[in-house]
Amino acid sequence: MKKVLQQSSASLDRLLQHSRYLEYLSRRVLTYLPAEFAEKISVLGFSNKNKQKKDDQYALIIATISPAWASKLRFYTPTLKRSLCAEPQFSQLKKIVIRVTSSTTAVKKDQKNPVYSQNSAAIIQDSAEHIENDDLKEALMRLAHNVEKGR
Repeated sequence: MKKVLQQSSASLDRLLQHSRYLEYLSRRVLTYLPAEFAEKISVLGFSNKNKQKKDDQYALIIATISPAWASKLRFYTPTLKRSLCAEPQFSQLKKIVIRVTSSTTAVKKDQKNPVYSQNSAAIIQDSAEHIENDDLKEALMRLAHNVEKGR
């Protein structure tokens, strides 16, 4: 953090300006998507994919929080691309790239398994004995056994 703060203000200004630009792009994209996407996506960039070629194939890179949201977004990409291309700043848009980001601040699950009483194990086992579906019966018996073992 010290290195960032010790840099020239021009570098910080460029960083802040780029951050604002990405936020602006995210807001523009979200105007064409359902509200449920608001906390699930963000724009990572809008740039020329083939800088050495002169055919200017600009790609919009969008990050999602999970593969499920990426799939939902893929459903909307044809309409999104058409809508964005109608705007002057996106007129050169050729492709929308969707990436799934991994969260480094993911909520850690509680490592402790719930504690069940012996009475709970007995109830589960008794219930399992009266079930005709073999798969369900087997799963409940395993659960009852694990509850007993965990004590």
